[in-house]
Amino acid sequence: MNHVRPFAKTDFSRVAVLHHQVMGAATEKTFSVVKSQDYAEYFESIYFQHPWYDEAFPSLVYEESDGRITGFLGVRSHRMLFKGSSIHVATSSQFVVDPTSRSTGAGVQLLKTFLSGPQDLSLTDGGNNISRKLWEGLKGTTALVYSTHWKKLLRPTQYGLSELRERKLWSPIASAAKPFCHLLDALVGRRFPHHFSFAEPATTAEILTAETLLKLINEAARDGALKPEYDERSMQWMLEIINSKQGWGTLRKHLIRDSKGAVLGGYVYYLQPKGTSTVLLVITNKRTGGEVLDHLFYDAWQQGAAAISGRLEPKLMQELSERHCFFNCGRPWMMIHSYNHDLLQAIHRGDAQLSMLEGEWCMRFPKPDKP
Repeated sequence: MNHVRPFAKTDFSRVAVLHHQVMGAATEKTFSVVKSQDYAEYFESIYFQHPWYDEAFPSLVYEESDGRITGFLGVRSHRMLFKGSSIHVATSSQFVVDPTSRSTGAGVQLLKTFLSGPQDLSLTDGGNNISRKLWEGLKGTTALVYSTHWKKLLRPTQYGLSELRERKLWSPIASAAKPFCHLLDALVGRRFPHHFSFAEPATTAEILTAETLLKLINEAARDGALKPEYDERSMQWMLEIINSKQGWGTLRKHLIRDSKGAVLGGYVYYLQPKGTSTVLLVITNKRTGGEVLDHLFYDAWQQGAAAISGRLEPKLMQELSERHCFFNCGRPWMMIHSYNHDLLQAIHRGDAQLSMLEGEWCMRFPKPDKP
C-alpha cells in the first residue's frame, strides 16, 4: 500500500528524478548537479552528516505500492534555547510531490507525519501559498513577523534596470539605458542624500571567523526568548555550507568595531554587483544596530550592489525604517507548528532570533546560477 517512510540513502537517485520532474523550471545546468554524484554527496551532508543528526527526526518519502517515490520532504533537526531550556527544532525543505499523485493525498500525509514528530517546534521559511494552506489546514500558523523582508535601494536606477533585464519584453530598453544609469544614480544621490548617499563610516571591519561569529550570536541572543544553540562544531559546519553556495554571489562576512576597537556586531551577506545582494544575518545589540547597518549598506554600495535585502530582525525595525528601507510581508512564508503555546507566542511577537541560518536556506541545492 502507499505509505510514508523515512528517507534512506538508497533513495537518492529516485528523489533526484522526482525533483527534476516537479521543479520543471530548473535549468539543465541545475539538474546536472542533481543527477551527478554531487547530489548524493550534498544530501549525505545536509540530511545525514550535519552536527545535530538524530534518527528520531528523519526526512520523509511517500512511496507508492509499486515502489515509486512520488513525494519527498527534507528534514533537518537542530537545537535551540527557549527561555534557557534546550529544545528540538525540525526544519522542513524540498517539499515536492509528483503532480500525478497529488490526488492521493501524498502531500498531506507527508506533512502530517512530519508535524506529528517528537520535535518541540516545526518550521519552514520558504513556503509558497499552497504549502501555507497545507500547514494552516493541519493547525500550523504563519509567522507574519518573520515573513517580512526589507530592501534597501543603493543605486535606484541600476536596480530598476536589473529588474527590467529579468523581463524579456523590457530587456532591450534596459540595455539601451545602461550607459546612463551611473549618471542618473549620481544625480539622484545628490537630490536625496539621506536616501542614496553613503559616506564612509567611522567603524572598521575585519573578517568574521567561526569562533567570533559563535561568540557574537551567543551574546546578541541573551535577551531573546527563543535563540539558536550552536557550538564550535555546528558553527564550523554552518560556515562550510555558507562558503559552498557560490551561486548566491561573493560572500562577505565582517566583524564591526567602533573607533576605539570595541565590538559592535557583525553581518554576513552575498554580494551581487549591479544586482540585489542577500543578507543572511545581521548581529547587533540594542545600542549598536544602526552603526552595523550603516557599515553593511556602505560596504554593499562600495562593492557595486544596486540593492540589498534580508529578512526582518524585529529589534532592527526602527533602524531599518530610519534608513529608508522598504518592507514586504509575503512569500516566502515562515510557517510554524508547536503544541507549546508560549513558544508560538514568543515567535509571533518577534521575541526570537530566527535568521536564515535557522531556516531551510542552508538545506537548498547549491545554485550554479544567480539566485
